[in-house]
Amino acid sequence: MKKMIRYVSVMLAAVLLLPVFSVSAADERRTVRIGGVPFGLTMYTDGVIVVNVKEDGDSPAYAAGIRENDRIIRADGEEITSNEQLRDVITSSGGGDIELSVLRGKSPISVTVIPEQDEDGSYTAGMWVRDSTAGLGTVTYFDESTHSFGALGHGICDRDTGMLMPLKSGQVVEAEISSITKAKKGVAGGLNGIMTDNEIGELTVNSAYGVYGRYTTAPQGEEFPCAYDSEIRTGKATVYTTLDDSGIGKYEVEIESLNLSDNSGQNMVIRVTDEDLLDKTGGIIQGMSGSPIVQDGMLVGAVTHVFVNSPEKGYGITVGNMLACYERFGGINGTSG
Repeated sequence: MKKMIRYVSVMLAAVLLLPVFSVSAADERRTVRIGGVPFGLTMYTDGVIVVNVKEDGDSPAYAAGIRENDRIIRADGEEITSNEQLRDVITSSGGGDIELSVLRGKSPISVTVIPEQDEDGSYTAGMWVRDSTAGLGTVTYFDESTHSFGALGHGICDRDTGMLMPLKSGQVVEAEISSITKAKKGVAGGLNGIMTDNEIGELTVNSAYGVYGRYTTAPQGEEFPCAYDSEIRTGKATVYTTLDDSGIGKYEVEIESLNLSDNSGQNMVIRVTDEDLLDKTGGIIQGMSGSPIVQDGMLVGAVTHVFVNSPEKGYGITVGNMLACYERFGGINGTSG
């Protein structure tokens, strides 16, 4: 079975201030297989995220102190793992008190919600929550030394709140690009694709510097050494990405500027110079995030964001930041950033 899915705004990263990672000549040079292939993912959150709360006086959740971006992890001592589970607790409460354990950022709080009865007789707390998301992106690299992969170059954030979604588990599958929505000034384009049932791995890390996981299908991409930060320069480079069923394409770009100490992971400004790519996509579009950037025979980083008002330009993150981020956040052990 195949599922049609649009690469949606939930994949856009929030700008988070994190420690800067870098790779220098003192580190052992890594060799990886580059990606450039599309993938689909389904990600489940740790607890449920509050994406909206009624702010009027009749909202039990707001009255109890629950706010947007809170994460509900327990209800009356029971671990909450899905929207449906929380809904069942609320609807079966009969209007009685429900003790909720909530994380606000990293701070635990406890609140008491008293559900109210709707006109149809059911009980509600007056809030909307989310427990999962799905979308398309591009794999940056496969690292055979750790049996891991890195992708996107930015985190998966909630499309309504911008919050980096806390990862509980995630499945990664092969995807096929079916069509392109071309970008134009002020309007982000996107890749439209089909998620297949061919699982290629599991997601273990969702951080502001990318998503990472373990692969189960042996990678087939070309091998490239990873560049040290000091080896990346302004000038011509090549982006590897997939736009249709003809496979991975290679497209010329220009690295216009570098900011290797930028702590949002926006380390390069790149400009698409390839006329074929500009004709097909209008520049950088959603779904291309994670597309590897190669320069001087080395993997230097990945495409991350587009400049919406100048879609021929966008940001890139260095491969050093991606590799070090995965290791720092314990990707081997399956924890999230």
